[in-house]
Amino acid sequence: MRLLPLTAAILTAPLLAFGLAACGKPPAAAAPAAMPPTPVGVATPIGKTLPVTRELTGRIEAMQVVDLRPRVGGIIKEVLVADGAEVKAGEVLFKIDEAPLKTALARAEADVARTTARRSLAQKIIVRLQKLLDDKIIAQQGFDDAQSALAAASAEEAASVAALESAQLDLSYANITAPIAGRIGKVLANAGNLAQASGPAPGTLLATLVSIDPVYAVFDLDEGTWRAIGPRLRASADAHGTGSTAVPVHVALPGEQGFPHVGAVTFVDNQIDGGSGSIRIRAQMPNTDQVLTPGAFARIELEVAPARPVLLINERAVLAQLTTRYVFAVDEKGITSFRPVQLGEAVGALRVVNGGLAPTDKIAVNNLAKIFYPGMPVTALPASMETTDNDAPPAAATPGAAPVAAKPEGK
Repeated sequence: MRLLPLTAAILTAPLLAFGLAACGKPPAAAAPAAMPPTPVGVATPIGKTLPVTRELTGRIEAMQVVDLRPRVGGIIKEVLVADGAEVKAGEVLFKIDEAPLKTALARAEADVARTTARRSLAQKIIVRLQKLLDDKIIAQQGFDDAQSALAAASAEEAASVAALESAQLDLSYANITAPIAGRIGKVLANAGNLAQASGPAPGTLLATLVSIDPVYAVFDLDEGTWRAIGPRLRASADAHGTGSTAVPVHVALPGEQGFPHVGAVTFVDNQIDGGSGSIRIRAQMPNTDQVLTPGAFARIELEVAPARPVLLINERAVLAQLTTRYVFAVDEKGITSFRPVQLGEAVGALRVVNGGLAPTDKIAVNNLAKIFYPGMPVTALPASMETTDNDAPPAAATPGAAPVAAKPEGK
């Protein structure tokens, strides 16, 4: 009979303990530490004066191109140049067998000696006949015949002297030299080949020689632009690209960044092409490093208007939302704001700002991924607009206060 109260007491004990525990209050939750603002590099736009330029397409051309052909015919005895070799002006490149030419020279020398002797004899005869004519021993006809013979002998002598000079020239032409300094292309003849002399028909082509420094950058300019800047280009060409009137031309080869090669306009054609509506322009470029190879395509940057002041910002500071380009401006309190900008041409890693920014505006240039919304506060750190690197490392953030647990009441 007592088992029932005992059982009830046992079942009720845990409930009483739970109720007693519920009378107390739980410990207070730890207060979260305040996060410091995100450090962001900020910089003002770069103010520069830039010329108004236009990018065109052109080609690199050699200033001089020479086809090497023999001036006398004969067997090629020696080839003294290799394919693609760089040569100096006056350097011997090919030699033609001189034996036939020396024989022709000796024959010409003999002819000169013979005709000189005949002329000398004819002169002596004239001297003798003159006395006989004065003494009226001979008729005038005999004296006139002697004078005609002297004139013929003198003419033969002059012809033989000319033939001798020609033979001497032919012998000197046996050595084919480089008329200019430059680079040889493929050598088209070998020792033992017969070379045809140049005459009414072109002689045998031995190789092609091109000059390598300086070179030309050749491009076409449309008629509208020509009307605007034609007088400046003419003045530069008339001065051969020197002096204050020179119009600079910047050139880049495919794959090159920017326009590292600089020259000046030295030639403007005398008429506009009726088919294309453009005029041919040529600029002279130094090529000491021989990077500019004749025949190569080139990008041409031509100044088409006087220089103008512009603002430049780094490409990496610009963000995009659909078709809108924008930056994050940062005020003196470190509050960011959305700022749409209108961009112009690229200048290296920078872009021209045509609108949306003032010279004194500060914009975020790095750590942009941590700016989640306009109006977000940041810690502004001085940075370089050209490199987007901070001028100094960001200061260490002050650690937040350690959380302190509240004690239960009544304890």
